[in-house]
Amino acid sequence: MTRLAQAGIERKITLARAALGWEALWAALCWPLILAAALAVLIFSGFLPELPDVIRYGLLTLGVGGLLWSLRSFWGFRLPTSHDAMRRIETNSSLANRPVSALNDRLAGGSIDDASLALWEEHKRRQLAALTNLKIGAPQSTWRDLDPMSLRVPASLALIVSLFLAQGDGLSQLRDAFHVGPAAARVPMSLDAWLKPPAYTGKPPLLLTSPTYVERLKTDGEILVPENAGLTIRVNGANEPRLSFSGLTDAGQAPVELGDQKVRTKFENGVFEAEAQLTHPALVQVFDGNTELAGWRISLIPDNPPTIAIAGQPAAAKLGSLSLKWKAADDYGVASVTSHIDLADEQADGVGFTGNGVFMFDPPKLNMALRKRSPKEERGTTNADLSAHPWAGLMVDLTLDATDAAKQTATSETLSFKLPERYFTRPLARALVEQRKTLIMDPDASGEVVKLLSAILIYPEGLIESSGSHLAIAAVVSRIRSIGTHEDVEEAVDMLWQVAVRIEEGELSDARAELEAARKALERAIAEGATPEQLKELMSKLREAMDKYLQSMRKEMEKRLAEGQSNPQKPSPNSRTITEQDLQKMLDAIEKLAESGSREAAQDLLAQLEDLLKNMEPGMTQQGSQQGQQDGSEMLNELSEMMRRQQELMDQTQRGQGEEMGEMGDQQGDDPGNRSGNSGSGALADRQGDLARQLQQFMDRLGQQGLRAPPQLGEAGRQMGGARESLEQRDQQQALGQQGEALDQMRKGAQDMARQMQQQARGNQDNTGPDGEARGNADPLGRPMPSNEEDYGPREDMLPSEQAIARAREILESLRSRSSIPDLPRIDRDYIERLLRGLY
Repeated sequence: MTRLAQAGIERKITLARAALGWEALWAALCWPLILAAALAVLIFSGFLPELPDVIRYGLLTLGVGGLLWSLRSFWGFRLPTSHDAMRRIETNSSLANRPVSALNDRLAGGSIDDASLALWEEHKRRQLAALTNLKIGAPQSTWRDLDPMSLRVPASLALIVSLFLAQGDGLSQLRDAFHVGPAAARVPMSLDAWLKPPAYTGKPPLLLTSPTYVERLKTDGEILVPENAGLTIRVNGANEPRLSFSGLTDAGQAPVELGDQKVRTKFENGVFEAEAQLTHPALVQVFDGNTELAGWRISLIPDNPPTIAIAGQPAAAKLGSLSLKWKAADDYGVASVTSHIDLADEQADGVGFTGNGVFMFDPPKLNMALRKRSPKEERGTTNADLSAHPWAGLMVDLTLDATDAAKQTATSETLSFKLPERYFTRPLARALVEQRKTLIMDPDASGEVVKLLSAILIYPEGLIESSGSHLAIAAVVSRIRSIGTHEDVEEAVDMLWQVAVRIEEGELSDARAELEAARKALERAIAEGATPEQLKELMSKLREAMDKYLQSMRKEMEKRLAEGQSNPQKPSPNSRTITEQDLQKMLDAIEKLAESGSREAAQDLLAQLEDLLKNMEPGMTQQGSQQGQQDGSEMLNELSEMMRRQQELMDQTQRGQGEEMGEMGDQQGDDPGNRSGNSGSGALADRQGDLARQLQQFMDRLGQQGLRAPPQLGEAGRQMGGARESLEQRDQQQALGQQGEALDQMRKGAQDMARQMQQQARGNQDNTGPDGEARGNADPLGRPMPSNEEDYGPREDMLPSEQAIARAREILESLRSRSSIPDLPRIDRDYIERLLRGLY
């Protein structure tokens, strides 16, 4: 028991010594740790490398010196003894008379008897027995006394923050802090500035700081760019960069800062960036502190809003379709055109309407398509069949809106007109349309509509020609009886229209729909840049649909004649018969233009075909052509052959001039050589004279056929005579000019001849047609034909020459083959694809 108690006390004494040693060590580390934390904050925060070397070295010396000075407390450091540990236990256990320290006491004297030794052992046993609740006590920190200002707290927090937010690794930061060497080179200041006009303007960017542009600004200090141009400025190496925008003033006046100019700035890692969209003329200045780095006077080209106008009254075709001409313009290109149609207050029979049902239908929409992307000026014609809309036959107000790429809009003046409606010739179709109008104006009158249609079904004799029409009308009656909502009214109105059109046209309506679908498919393919194979397939479908349509028209005409309706829909006095050959030639021209890449010309011809089909009536087409037209074609072919020969003479004259110039040095002064040159020029002169005489004979034959010889051909003959004389004098340069002028006059004369022949052909058709119908001076679209040369059609052939078409095909094939190369750079591939789509 005594030994166990003695061992327990020894263990507690050991622990007490450890506690005393830790307290002494912790007290000695107080200031070294605080100063080490402060030095670590300076290193890991990246603050020291930014300072000048003198200050950096001074702080490092001060920090390291302070750290070494704080370590002086370790110079007298000693470990605590067992006696110190016993005194700690006695103090913490509140023991008097030092009972723990007395455990190591011994009996004094040299000789100790047994009684004294026994008494001493008993004393020690009792003393050990009394030491049963000894306390060591936890180690205590004395930092509060050593650091009365609590500098350890901010030093610890700063160290934690710098460790978490430091950039880079600690080793590199330590190396940068203690780096000794030459000062880092200062980043040289650089300034870049450029202006980027809006993409829709097509203007290139301007690098204001390029040497070329800087030299230009020395002579012309004003910069002119489109409105809304973007200004970008980048400054590297400046200490306090800033940007200033001031209004442009005259010389001697103080600039006034623009307060409404919005600028986005960013300053990171010594790089200053600023971006602004210029909406006002301004003096732009870049400063570093109070030092001006650069300045520019920038004026703006205003971006004017677009303009749009309706060009005349809308025209109505025979089947009720609408043709609207309009014109729009914008300084950088029109982005889109839209239409708005509203019912007019003033109707044909007065103000207002007989019912409110018409207001329940949505307004009709016109598809206002632009022929090319962002045109600066567009004169378009919009064709739309709105005859099926419930508002057909009513007065409407039309306005057009044009929008440019900058989202600026313009609105045309309001135009009031009667929305075209279709005229029906068959009594049953007219009756259905009348009841349809009643249902549109007053849906509550559906009962009266049902009664009338039911009466027609009860007594169909003389009205309903087929069982299909009877069933269709019965279905309409059933639908009208179950009307409950406005959607039901719309469905019934649509059914009435479809039945009326079917009764009016018979099989012709299906053929017309098929033809229109084929035409729209081809038009869409041309606009999207389809391949030649796709265009060929669509053209084949269009030809088939055209044949079916013409066949249906012939059957419909025969049917009307059999019914005794020799002229059921009397044509206009200004109507004109068109042949099937004319339609086939138009289809051939569309195919050639599409294959050659002339997208706009092909679209124009398709639009003309659409107008023609909408105005065609049964009986307007006939087979064959007139003999006079064949004779005129032969005359034009003869003139074309003379133009070809004149072109050959020009080419030979040009080659002769080149050979003469090449041999001039060898043959100068050589009489035989000169005689040879005269002989060659003489042969060309003889041929030129023969061609002039042939042209004169051609002009004489024109007079014999009742045609006026175009004055351009007379001028061409005079130029040919002059070219002959120039060739005889070996003045080949002057001969070339005269031959070119002769060729140009022959082209103009050919155009004049074509106009005369067309007018003569129309004059021959002004009397009566094969069926006795009246004919006048009008084209197949019902438009009056011009009576003078200046108004007659385009002056140049819309269809390119065979050589031009072949060359265009070669270019298209080359582009397509190049676009299929696997390793073609992306920028080249994108450019070729844009070319094939017709964007450029």
